[in-house]
Amino acid sequence: MLAATMIVSQPSAEADPVVQVNTTKGTIYIRVFTSGAPRTAQNFLDLVSRGFYNGKTFHRIETWCIQGGSPGGSGVFIDPATGQPRFIPLETNRNLRHGSPGVVSMARMNDINSGSCQFFITKKPSDFLNGKYAVFGTVVGGMDAVYNMRVGDAITSASIMPPEPVGGGSQSSKGSSGNPSRKSSQSGKSGGAVPQYRPPAEIPESGF
Repeated sequence: MLAATMIVSQPSAEADPVVQVNTTKGTIYIRVFTSGAPRTAQNFLDLVSRGFYNGKTFHRIETWCIQGGSPGGSGVFIDPATGQPRFIPLETNRNLRHGSPGVVSMARMNDINSGSCQFFITKKPSDFLNGKYAVFGTVVGGMDAVYNMRVGDAITSASIMPPEPVGGGSQSSKGSSGNPSRKSSQSGKSGGAVPQYRPPAEIPESGF
C-alpha cells in the first residue's frame, strides 16, 4: 500500500494541484507541493503546461526509482524565450523526505543547483537522498505503472487537472492503481475547457 510522504505544516491536499501523467504503462497521478518546494514545483508545472514532457521516455530504471523527462542529448530544458538552459537551485525542505514509495523528486547533475527538467519517482524508501535532491510531489494514484515501467516506456501526455469544485469533496488516494477522486478530472459539470496554467510572475522562496 502506498505510504504518504510526511508533510508537516503544509496546506491541505486540496490546495495542491494534481498532474495526470499518461504513460505507456498506465496513468500516474502526482500531487505537486507548491508550498513546500515552490520554485521546483512551479518549474515542473510550467513544463507540464508547455507539453514539454509529452513523448519523453523513462531512460533510467533502478530497483529504487524510475527517471524520465530528459530531452535528447542534453537532459536540460532550454527556454525558447531566452535560448538559455533553465536550472533550478536545490530546494530542500526538512518536511519533505524520500521516506516512502511514490516520492517525486528533481534529478540533477553533479552540481547541486543543476536541476532542470528530469525527475524521478521512488519505488521504495530512499532516505540516502534526503537533503541532496528536491522533493516536490508524491504519487497519489498509479503506482502500478511506476513499478511496471521499463527503459524506453514513454510519457504520452501530461496535464494539470482542474481544481476540485467547491463542495465537491476532497481528493483521495486509491493506493497503487487507483486515480484521485476529482469529479472534474475531465472537464467539469459545466463542460468548459481545462484552464491553461499560467506561471506566476514571482516565485516565493520556500523558507528552508
